[in-house]
Amino acid sequence: MRPFAEVLNELCNNPPDGRGKVTNVALAAAVKARGGDIGHGYISQLRLGVKDNPTCQAIVDLAGALGVHPAAFLGGRADLHPGERPGWRAGALATLFEAVHPPDRGPWSPEEVAAAISSSGRFGSISPSYIRELLSSASDNPRLKHILGLADHFGADPAYFFDDDLAARVDAELTDFLALRELGVVEFVTRLAERTGELSPQARAAAVEGFRQALEVGEGWSFPLNSRRAAPDRT
Repeated sequence: MRPFAEVLNELCNNPPDGRGKVTNVALAAAVKARGGDIGHGYISQLRLGVKDNPTCQAIVDLAGALGVHPAAFLGGRADLHPGERPGWRAGALATLFEAVHPPDRGPWSPEEVAAAISSSGRFGSISPSYIRELLSSASDNPRLKHILGLADHFGADPAYFFDDDLAARVDAELTDFLALRELGVVEFVTRLAERTGELSPQARAAAVEGFRQALEVGEGWSFPLNSRRAAPDRT
């Protein structure tokens, strides 16, 4: 993902609405007109990369003042739909906690996630208590590095926390994934992948055919090898 300073500079120098370059003072005034409060000195530090960890609200305010989607700062889309006012998506983190975890265990705990993010050294530190606040919506203003760290831990696109369009596609995939996990398919396939080398070509083909029959035929399907053994003797 591109550095925040690089994206902010590009948007200020080439605003999507075609206006001329936006100065730090003008951008601070535009943020204030929207009800935000970001000084031009802080904007200068963000553009220079001296500061690189703005809050979620600062990201939303800067994006709104520049007429772009906040996902633009996170590698996502810049265009806005008519009337769209995007922000931090309450519930997005809870969805990732519920759906994204190893198939042989339950969801990660806030302690595990906080430890993994903090120990990596790439995204600063985050506490289990703060993750709980985000999960319960007691807090909705994480800093950029928190957002990136959480996205990295769950293998998610950081824009997922802001973009309803992206979230709809991802959530549909997660719904299907949860259904497969509920049926034991994910766990079975994981075990199968670990032991593929132990299977004969005939067994591999039978596994593929068994899945195909179960999905297409439904009730009444029979596993390929069982069917062959049960076939009547025609000699």
